[in-house]
Amino acid sequence: MNGPFDYIVVGAGSAGCLLANRLSADPRVRVLLLEAGGRGRNPLIRVPMVAGLLYFMPSLNWGYETVPQGGLDGRSLVWPRGRVLGGSSAINGMMYIRGTPADYDQWRQSGLAGWGYEDVLPFFRSFERNVSHADRHFHGHEGELWTERARGENPIYGAWLDSARAAGADLNPDFNGARQEGVGYYDFNIRDGRRVTAATAFLDPIRGRQNLSVITDLQVAKLTFHQRQCTGLLLLDGRELTVKREVILCAGTVNSPQLLELSGIGDGERLQKLGIPVVAHSPEVGRNLQDHLGIYVQHTCTQPVTLYGLMRPDRAIWAGLRDLAAGKGPASSVPLEAGGFLKTRRDLDEPDVHITAVPGLSLATTRLGQMRHGFLTNLYQLRPHSRGTTYIVSPDAGAKPRIDPCYLNDPLDVQCLREGTRLIRSIVGQAPLDPLRGEEIAPGAGVSDDDDDAIDAWVRSSANTIFHPVGTCRMGADERAVVDGALRVRGVESLRVVDASIMPTITSGNTAAPTMMIAEKAASMIRAHDK
Repeated sequence: MNGPFDYIVVGAGSAGCLLANRLSADPRVRVLLLEAGGRGRNPLIRVPMVAGLLYFMPSLNWGYETVPQGGLDGRSLVWPRGRVLGGSSAINGMMYIRGTPADYDQWRQSGLAGWGYEDVLPFFRSFERNVSHADRHFHGHEGELWTERARGENPIYGAWLDSARAAGADLNPDFNGARQEGVGYYDFNIRDGRRVTAATAFLDPIRGRQNLSVITDLQVAKLTFHQRQCTGLLLLDGRELTVKREVILCAGTVNSPQLLELSGIGDGERLQKLGIPVVAHSPEVGRNLQDHLGIYVQHTCTQPVTLYGLMRPDRAIWAGLRDLAAGKGPASSVPLEAGGFLKTRRDLDEPDVHITAVPGLSLATTRLGQMRHGFLTNLYQLRPHSRGTTYIVSPDAGAKPRIDPCYLNDPLDVQCLREGTRLIRSIVGQAPLDPLRGEEIAPGAGVSDDDDDAIDAWVRSSANTIFHPVGTCRMGADERAVVDGALRVRGVESLRVVDASIMPTITSGNTAAPTMMIAEKAASMIRAHDK
């Protein structure tokens, strides 16, 4: 790890792995990629079906929790974020969703030139290797990130899709194509029955590059500055590293604003109260936090076609290791293969909810001893109105930040999930699911479709994060934004943020693919700047 380096990339997640790949493609520059977690040798990382178990493994996870949420009956939610090579791409649900063109066009219309959908589409294509969709306008086929359509072998998927169509939904063969609305099978980053992470896609093929150093198990304490020029960083173990060109934070929606604040970039008054010298007054650092919040409508299943037999963690792990070796079997796919993007109201221009059918019950809401054959339909609001914060509480880099998503603070968010509950019931109540559908477990018969207050109470008592936090280092054309359109941190030099934290507004779906796009575009801008 002998320096100095031209670029130091902090965080080897969805953005950091791709960015390190692209920057080190120039043999004239030296790149250091730092990851606070380990190398990710746990074989369960590669097993799609056990993704939910990875959230609770301390060796792979920062282990964050929110503060008690008033909008959720005072509950605190577990917030898993990947702490391992590959970041959250090593523990997520592997679903590949870009969002809608309107998501990015909204960014462009806010003054962010170059961030509209047609502007960013080439960057999506450049890293994608899609083996299921041939349309070259929408898809790439020569990139590193293997992407394929789900097989959808469980009969619950087909019956659920038929029921959605009976309820009025259209079939959509490609949610990342010409339109997002409709129902169908999703694309996943799974190859030969094994998870594809940002590390396996973008780092494994370039291990031989002499100008790229990838160091794990090293946590950054803060950035270093000479006046307003970022000169490097200080590690938690006391060592200092220097940089010749730029430090690039790819640490994610919680850790990137944390590092900025620890380094003196944030709300000046807050930092002074913590005894941190102010380098740049940037009051929006840590604000604008957005996340997807979901509900789970659950039913018993009258036929033994669910994942009930694999609900015990020990059985799931055994099946996962068996299917990992074979590259096929129930554990070689993630149980989220079918669903869609729909509107809860006819007057909407775009879908406002993402719905997924799951051939099993939720371990998050059902005790292990109460498990049985069942299926659920998960739904979350695509564009929540509530905004939260994440702030440091101490100058100690080892102290966890205070995370307050302010879930359901906006009444429009409650309304969306209320109408989403009714939408799920209208789908699951259709004839194609009659041979499989048993009683409704949650919300249950006691929560009437005609009772807004009862549905709202159930939503507040049971809704949970879908693990897509963004927005805490907002990109914007205005001077208050944390970063500009080139992702440079305002108020200082030689420092950028490149991850989901820069999103001005959350995208309509899973956030891994948009985060990789951000890194791809950032690499292009950095190379152009340094020519």
